[in-house]
Amino acid sequence: MALTKPTKRGRHDRPAPRTQDDPVPDDLVSDEHEPPDAGQPEEPQKLPDEVLHLCMQLNDAGYRAEIRLGQVVVSPWMGEESNEIIDRVSKLLLPLGMAKGWRFFCNWAVHIPPMLDHRLPDLLVLPMKAERLDRMRVHGHSVLLAVEVCSPGNHEVDWKEKPLDYARAGVPLYLIVDPVASPRRVTLMSDPLADLEPFDYHRQAYRQIVTAEEGEVLELPEPFGIKIETSVLFDQVVSPPEPAE
Repeated sequence: MALTKPTKRGRHDRPAPRTQDDPVPDDLVSDEHEPPDAGQPEEPQKLPDEVLHLCMQLNDAGYRAEIRLGQVVVSPWMGEESNEIIDRVSKLLLPLGMAKGWRFFCNWAVHIPPMLDHRLPDLLVLPMKAERLDRMRVHGHSVLLAVEVCSPGNHEVDWKEKPLDYARAGVPLYLIVDPVASPRRVTLMSDPLADLEPFDYHRQAYRQIVTAEEGEVLELPEPFGIKIETSVLFDQVVSPPEPAE
């Protein structure tokens, strides 16, 4: 079904989304992002039970407990705008997910090998039999889609840290919804590199990157096979996605 939500452009007058070599916003392009002690990957580790329990308690309390470079990093709740956008993304994908038996989570983590690190996407779409690492983490290669919504406080993390982390984990599709940018936009990263190291911040982690500004149409490839009119992610009314041709 075609999207019925009107946009500021004509129905057949939308420019095509752009494929980008470097999707990072201009204000985030810097050589200073590489973290301290970069260049010395740690040995693979098992997450200690007490750390796993702490992360689960924090997540149950409404905080977002991630592990980066072996340290627990706690973020506050998502803001109202981010929650609204995740709700709209979920509603767009829910009919397809119900038909295919997929699951939608906002509090499951993606394990980032080879260390004990993990990330908590704002939305995680999983098949019914996703491969788990433990009680709160799944292997990235079994993920269907990871979604992050940018806010002023996490903008740099979503654009410069998480593409590398999700690609290293094997997440096939990483969607960034960016209401902070002007114009607002949605970026899809796909086809992760297989030879990434924990500190490869100067490499583009995904081979395919497509950005659609608000009002343009972005295609989610298989197993989704749908087109999304991006304006509905930033407005109040959500219409069914358009099947990809």
